[in-house]
Amino acid sequence: MFEQDSSVISVLKQPEVVDQIVNQRKIEERFRSVTNSLFISSPPVFYTIADLLGNVYTSFPPAQRLNYELIQAKPWFKGALTASAPYQWQLESNEVLFDVNKSPQLVAISTPIRDADGTIRAIIHIAVDYESWFKSATNGSPNSDQYYLIDQRGIEIVHSGAEKSTMALDSPIIDRLLADGSSSGFFIHGSTFINYTVVPSFHAYLIKTVPSNVLFAELRSIQKAYMGTLIVFTIAFMMITFLIASAVTRPLRLIQAKMLDVVRKDLKVRLPDQRYGGDIQPIVQAFNQMIVDMNGLVQRLKVEERQKEASRFQMLLSQMNPHFLLNTLNTIRWLALEKGDNAIPKICVSLGRLTEAGLKLDVDLIHLEQELELVRGYVYIQQFRYDQQFQVDYVYADDLKYALVPKLSLQPIVENAIYHGISQIQEKGHISIHVYTKESHLILEVVDNGIGLVNSEGVSKKDHNGIALQNLRERLALLFKKEANLAFVPVSQGCMVRIQLPLLMSTPYQKGSDSHVDRSTR
Repeated sequence: MFEQDSSVISVLKQPEVVDQIVNQRKIEERFRSVTNSLFISSPPVFYTIADLLGNVYTSFPPAQRLNYELIQAKPWFKGALTASAPYQWQLESNEVLFDVNKSPQLVAISTPIRDADGTIRAIIHIAVDYESWFKSATNGSPNSDQYYLIDQRGIEIVHSGAEKSTMALDSPIIDRLLADGSSSGFFIHGSTFINYTVVPSFHAYLIKTVPSNVLFAELRSIQKAYMGTLIVFTIAFMMITFLIASAVTRPLRLIQAKMLDVVRKDLKVRLPDQRYGGDIQPIVQAFNQMIVDMNGLVQRLKVEERQKEASRFQMLLSQMNPHFLLNTLNTIRWLALEKGDNAIPKICVSLGRLTEAGLKLDVDLIHLEQELELVRGYVYIQQFRYDQQFQVDYVYADDLKYALVPKLSLQPIVENAIYHGISQIQEKGHISIHVYTKESHLILEVVDNGIGLVNSEGVSKKDHNGIALQNLRERLALLFKKEANLAFVPVSQGCMVRIQLPLLMSTPYQKGSDSHVDRSTR
């Protein structure tokens, strides 16, 4: 700050140019300017500038007459001139006039003033009344708080109280502080809370002591304020929650009461949705729609129940007609036997087996050998009609005879092969029924050497998917869902119909073995 002032540098560099009194005024004016700009509210600061030409300038009236030789011999002058002294504050005796400052000691620092070339032109010595500064800095603290400035030997330099502290060097607080060695910290000694920090540039400790009861009283007051605020917010939150819950649960309780009336009033309950708003209105609308849907479902169940009863009645009637047919077939069979005709009784027996299989409505799956017996009976009848113009081969492994297949699943396919394939050709017809397994499925194939699907005369695609085959497809879907299918497979001559369904084995009970129905994975 002084180095940047050219007028100050010129005075220090060439003091002989002007009168000494003029130089003194320039320097003192600069002292006042610095003090007013930097230390308006701070404690007194005292400046001393000693150039290298025997001149001394001060911002204060000295207690003794200034002697350049005595100043030149002071340690602070020599240390700043040789740059051997560290840049730190030092305690020294007060050389200010007693009427101006009464402090016995000041804290001071010294540093050289250099010109633009870096040449040392003077030494500036700055002294501060640290006791006044310390007391003014701690003036606003509570009376219970005490501040101390202690040197490295544990001797008190200054404290914030009005009287000299009685803290001794051998005090346990000082001993613990010096033994700690930390730059800052805190600890509790007896009923006193000690907080300290090291001031490196002053080689001292700044200590603050607070009685524990005062500190904890503040904490308790903060705790009480916190708990009071927490209780107020908790009560307010509970009240708000209660109001919100009441606004939500009251309509729900009304809906609950209406739900209890649903059964008693035979689903003749409806809530006026105009009375409800917000998120409750969609619930009310959904409740009303549920009642409407339930009424519709009840009406549908009633209709289905009536249809079920009508279907059962029709089924009972339909079961009576085949019984008349069986009785009639038996009569024809005995009449033919009495007249010595052996062919007609066999036809009657085959037709009776087919009719009897149709009467067993409670059986959906039968053994493969039983299904093939029904096919043989049907083929026996048709061979009489077509005068033995075709033959049927049965190809299957003996261990598959107890595989379960849908009842009357092969008969309509064989019938389709005879009517729409074999009957349209002149040469001898041939039908092959091949049953085998593939992975976990049972494959039933019916192949004929008829005219085929494309060339069949007078037969449309719809005829191949007629009532019997459509009925078979629906039965497969009901029994096996999507695990079974019926398909027409293109071949070079004739037609192939393939049924694929899950392989189910049902071996009859034998002595010494278990009866079982097994989903085979062969």
